[in-house]
Amino acid sequence: MKPYEKLAKFYKKGWGKDSIKYCDLIYNVINIYNLNINSVLDVACGTGLLASKLYNENFEVSGIDISEDMINIAKETTTGIEFAVADMVNFTLNKKFQLITCAFDALNYLVTDSDMKRTLKNIFLHLEDNGIFIFDINTPVLYEERHFGIIDRNFDNIEFKQILEYDKVSKIGKTVFDFGDNQCETHIQRAYTVEEMDAFLLISGFEIMNRYKDFRLSPIDDKAYKIFYVVKRINS
Repeated sequence: MKPYEKLAKFYKKGWGKDSIKYCDLIYNVINIYNLNINSVLDVACGTGLLASKLYNENFEVSGIDISEDMINIAKETTTGIEFAVADMVNFTLNKKFQLITCAFDALNYLVTDSDMKRTLKNIFLHLEDNGIFIFDINTPVLYEERHFGIIDRNFDNIEFKQILEYDKVSKIGKTVFDFGDNQCETHIQRAYTVEEMDAFLLISGFEIMNRYKDFRLSPIDDKAYKIFYVVKRINS
């Protein structure tokens, strides 16, 4: 099964609660830097939870995701937002945005240097001059300390297992969602250090405005599980 082919319908109940926190983070960043933002593209938008919250805050919002199952749910449950099935590595839209978001460790699904560079360049090209890119990544610390074992899940009386593995050498994390009856989804992610991510951003033409380790915008440290980035497209 493809990633999110079956998991899509459980996503809101299982992992949707942080969308409000993410929207608040974006709003706080906009206020801190006194940004003038109207148009937003949510890359890897999933079922549209974050996009919907941003739309409700009167932003003009579009969303893309590689999963047709996720986009179908987004279209069914949300109005006023333009959604499309597209790969973050090579999507092409006929407009630019003042803000692009890529939330909930979606960039960790890029497991090669090439795909990361292509994605960042693509996002750069879809930003207006001085446009802002807000995203997060999971660090090796998270995978080393949390990404192992088996979690029993139960949503809408559907039981399934979430099986976690991590290889420290390759920095590849694997998550298998086992629904039984030979129905499994395998999700592969790569952990990125701050140094690696900084380098990718700089060669892609971004200026790093700030990095935070949580929704409260706390400064990063070497124990951070997650890094939230606020970066800017430098005028071409």
